Amino acid sequence: MATINDVCKLAGVSKATVSRVINAKGQVKEATRNLIYQAMEELNYKPNRLAQALATNSSNSIGLVVSSFDGYYFGILLKEATRIGYDAGKQLVVIDGHNEVEREIEAAHSLDARKCDVIIIYSRTMSTDDYLNLQQSLSVPLVVINRSLPDGLGHAVAFDQYYAAELAINHLIENNHQQVAIITLSLATSTGQFRLQGATETLAKHGYPFNPQLLEDTEGKIHDGYNACKSLLDKRLMNPFSAIFCFNDMLAIGAIKALKEAGIRVPEDVSVIGIDNEMIGTFFTPELTTIDIPIHKVTTLAMEKALKLASGKPLEPSTEILNGTLITRNSVSPRQI
Repeated sequence: MATINDVCKLAGVSKATVSRVINAKGQVKEATRNLIYQAMEELNYKPNRLAQALATNSSNSIGLVVSSFDGYYFGILLKEATRIGYDAGKQLVVIDGHNEVEREIEAAHSLDARKCDVIIIYSRTMSTDDYLNLQQSLSVPLVVINRSLPDGLGHAVAFDQYYAAELAINHLIENNHQQVAIITLSLATSTGQFRLQGATETLAKHGYPFNPQLLEDTEGKIHDGYNACKSLLDKRLMNPFSAIFCFNDMLAIGAIKALKEAGIRVPEDVSVIGIDNEMIGTFFTPELTTIDIPIHKVTTLAMEKALKLASGKPLEPSTEILNGTLITRNSVSPRQI
């Protein structure tokens, strides 16, 4: 089995130079780097990552904890974070927290034990105190996605969930919809809570108090949207509505299917708006009006923070907050009076 000394001999460079290339640290001329890569390939040399981590107290990797591998956000997050990490010479180590705070915290500690240089966490359910306590218990920096942390107390990138709901409700009100039903994703999550707060408070600001009978709390799957809409239709005689605000696009598509089956036209009879701007919304009839969430930008900013922290560069603790954008298509129209 080839060793690092064999690579040094074949490439004609020192052991320190080979180590800098393997660990993506320090400056090495491109021509020299290519010689080393060629020698490694010719010798079929595979660095012992565990030994490197123990020797240097670093694995040259970034840890990522997500609530679940399921869902639109997380697929994009994983793809983008992996790409950015690869371009920076960093490996990405990912653990699924299974939507449980205890398992997410356990996952972060596991990544810490593996000598990851920095850990990124995207949790649906952790509280601000959970994040701050976790941060204090880790030996490496923590970057938080989807939560705003108190000034100066952490590194975070957040999406303004309240504002996204405000955009959606304002668009419905502009189209003369005053009685709005809401299909949520789990209100046990901070995302669900902030979106509900944004929706109900925006309705109230315009003088349209929200009817709690028009609320359906779900887990956010497409079949949940379908079943929730059927429940709303069952009580529509006593609790009328002219529009439905769904907390993601999958819920909206499920709701539209239920409306169509009931002989209700979208948007002529009932308007529907979602959040996420998933591509499937453009291949559906009617094309779905939605709120675009800049998950690509969120991921880029989080990875930029992580890479700076991993390199040891100074970085002031801060939360960067990004806003969504209204995407108007064909599932919302003015209410017929």
